[in-house]
Amino acid sequence: MNLVGKRMKAAVLEAPQRLVLKEVPIPQLKEDEVLVKVGACGICGSDVRYYFGENPWALHTLGKEEEMPPNVILGHEISGDIVEVGSSELKDRIGKRVGIIAFRACGTCYYCRKGLHNLCANMLHIGHDGRWRDVEYVPGGFAEYVPVWNDKAHIIPSDISYEEATQLDGLAVAVHATNRGNVRPGDSVMIIGQGAIGLMTAQVVKVMGATTVIAVDIRDKPLDVALRLGVDHTLNSKRDDVFKEVMRLTNQEGVDVVFDTVGSKETVLLGLKSLARGGRLVLVALSKERITIDLTMLSGERVITSSANNLYYEYTVAVKLLSSHRVQVRPFITHVFNLDEIEEAFKVAINKDEYDAIKVVVKP
Repeated sequence: MNLVGKRMKAAVLEAPQRLVLKEVPIPQLKEDEVLVKVGACGICGSDVRYYFGENPWALHTLGKEEEMPPNVILGHEISGDIVEVGSSELKDRIGKRVGIIAFRACGTCYYCRKGLHNLCANMLHIGHDGRWRDVEYVPGGFAEYVPVWNDKAHIIPSDISYEEATQLDGLAVAVHATNRGNVRPGDSVMIIGQGAIGLMTAQVVKVMGATTVIAVDIRDKPLDVALRLGVDHTLNSKRDDVFKEVMRLTNQEGVDVVFDTVGSKETVLLGLKSLARGGRLVLVALSKERITIDLTMLSGERVITSSANNLYYEYTVAVKLLSSHRVQVRPFITHVFNLDEIEEAFKVAINKDEYDAIKVVVKP
């Protein structure tokens, strides 16, 4: 198959809130790249923020605002098949089913040399960021094809569907967050926000040995899904006094670890005051909102930290967790659209309450 010089359909973010389905050239591959025919691509919560002109990657990783460049093909939760390669040395890769590790760090900066490639400021990230040079369109997964670095096209087993494999990116993030929280056997855990990341984190902490997992959200549907996926208790913060219930469920001690996937002033303060002594609060989502705290909330060796992206090997862990059925994602994939329906897909992802949605997936 020779696709060089041909064109493909892609959803291009030309400017904030201007996502256009159009035909663009299929990129020419470099020697270390493969071309993946997209099987499916999930709409991440960060995609919605990119759509509105934010750059959550820069906020989470660098702690600052950065503008999104024009002409970005959004989408980084990608699965598909390798159909072309950039070098004859890679020809055995053609036909492989893969999930995509959607970023490549520079390999030479201070953080990369420390093994913290997830914190590299110079990384290229499929589906967003302004570090791409000499490309007409930033490559992304809301397209028929996407070029990927060969070593970041991770083989997936046949028992993982394309739709399920879109969640490997988020599952790797959940694995990294769990490692940041140092979850240990016997720990009690509260997870604030039951979107895809929260629901996967709940399952990963169970695998790591947490014996009490409390899921918190403002909607009943994701809480019902959380119960199906094995959490021990659910709390709807619109109805329940979450702090009071957490203390009751933990014999007035508080939880050992809190994962905050929302990142608002209210959720951060709730997470902090719900910690037991020696507990860890992991911020999986961040904003520029200012928060004032009483420093005694950190007494008793309580720790607040953040979690950014994931390490490469954690994607492999994610594949194993999904393939072994220790983590399930199918129950929260609520909507699947064709690429031609990309505007409707984003409408649902933006208005999840109205459409009772959790995870939206797009297929070419």
